[in-house]
Amino acid sequence: MPACASLLHRNLRLCTYDGLTAVPICYLVLPSNFIVAALLTGQFRLQPEIYGLICSLPFWGNFVQAFLMPFINRALPPRSVSIVSALTQAAAWAALAVAIGLLPPDAPETTGRWFLLLLAVSAVATAMAGVSWMSWIQEWVPLRIRGKYFGLRNRLNQVAQFSFLLGTGWLLGRMGDAVTAFQMLIGVAVALRLASVFAQYRTRAGDTPATGGDRRLPWRAQLAELAGCAPFKWFVAFGAVWGFAANCIGPFYPVFMLNHLGLSVTGVSFLVVLSNIGGALSFPAWGALADRFGNRPVMIFSMLVWQAQNLLWCVLRPDNAWLLYGMWAAGGILGAGFTLGLFGIQLKIIPFAAKTLAISLNLAVTALVTAVAPMIGGALLQRLLTAGSDPLPVFHALFLIQPVLAALGCLLLTRVQEVHSRPLLNVIGAMRNVRTLGALIGLGFLANHFFMRRRKKEAPGNKPC
Repeated sequence: MPACASLLHRNLRLCTYDGLTAVPICYLVLPSNFIVAALLTGQFRLQPEIYGLICSLPFWGNFVQAFLMPFINRALPPRSVSIVSALTQAAAWAALAVAIGLLPPDAPETTGRWFLLLLAVSAVATAMAGVSWMSWIQEWVPLRIRGKYFGLRNRLNQVAQFSFLLGTGWLLGRMGDAVTAFQMLIGVAVALRLASVFAQYRTRAGDTPATGGDRRLPWRAQLAELAGCAPFKWFVAFGAVWGFAANCIGPFYPVFMLNHLGLSVTGVSFLVVLSNIGGALSFPAWGALADRFGNRPVMIFSMLVWQAQNLLWCVLRPDNAWLLYGMWAAGGILGAGFTLGLFGIQLKIIPFAAKTLAISLNLAVTALVTAVAPMIGGALLQRLLTAGSDPLPVFHALFLIQPVLAALGCLLLTRVQEVHSRPLLNVIGAMRNVRTLGALIGLGFLANHFFMRRRKKEAPGNKPC
């Protein structure tokens, strides 16, 4: 075996180890995941307003990194940025594990400030680590094997996440949701994150600074290109509406299940695993449908059916909570179709000559709107609950926000014209907000998912010039 092939094989193996060991902390950093929801609203009884602000932090991190990364990439290669950011993320969660053993559970204002500080550091570090890692990977993984390799890596990561979620449910159920159990979970996630950083450190590839930016057109010309691209503008508008709809009350679904439907953390973890399985198994079928009928019809169909079944949240009570099993399984399947179509349509509408600027603008706008959403939802929920209203009707009424706004957002989606596409690897960065929203629909594995189509073989005589 040639030395270069042997080195590539070694680096790909280390990249797989990196993904497998990063899975636990990648799930913990997602907004509204049931583990953090149980910790913050159960053990430390944070008010909806402060909890909504904490849930918005990952999106603020996505927004802030868009302004930091261009300057950092001039000084450091993506590999170094990825390693340093991952270490910062691990340090923030290690400090959080220590803090939850020292903070008083009956002082939500004090504990809320500490959680905000530590999780804000984690949010920015996570966003920078994700963007720099993707940029680094594209430098050294050959195009000819990306589809096959990342398909295998994604499947292994899904298995790792299923195992982590099942183990989490078992541990929290056995230990009665004690603070020690959360410390153990966070400690395991931090230790495995350090192992993933070590795997990145041992990977000897992609050490050159990021060039960044499209050089085909000057900045102002790229801006003019985007201003004249109607599909892109309608797509950004749809992304903003969907981000607000999904994240306004979405972070409070786990709170509702844990505090008002009487579900245990173990029960919620099983629902999340059920949704993950449905989403993972349905991906190939949705891909075939998108190839045959187009991404936009698949997105509209899956979104409307998905949000129609989400109306059942408005009638859930402790005596009919069994409906959640079917709802989460269906949500995983339909959410997978929507997400896959969303990725595919971006490949077709982003102008090639201004792809970097398009990705940055899309990420910044949708992150800003999505970050504000849980703050508004938390403030509204707290105002209604402190007014003495019955919690069940309050939640039922607020659960109408997502289906109604999402359905209206489909009207914007119909204005996005889908055309023939060409490969555009850098568009992966535009998926960051959608992947961050994965926990809201039970598809947490999307946070560590690398979207990559298999490369089609060229027919003889039809090779591009």
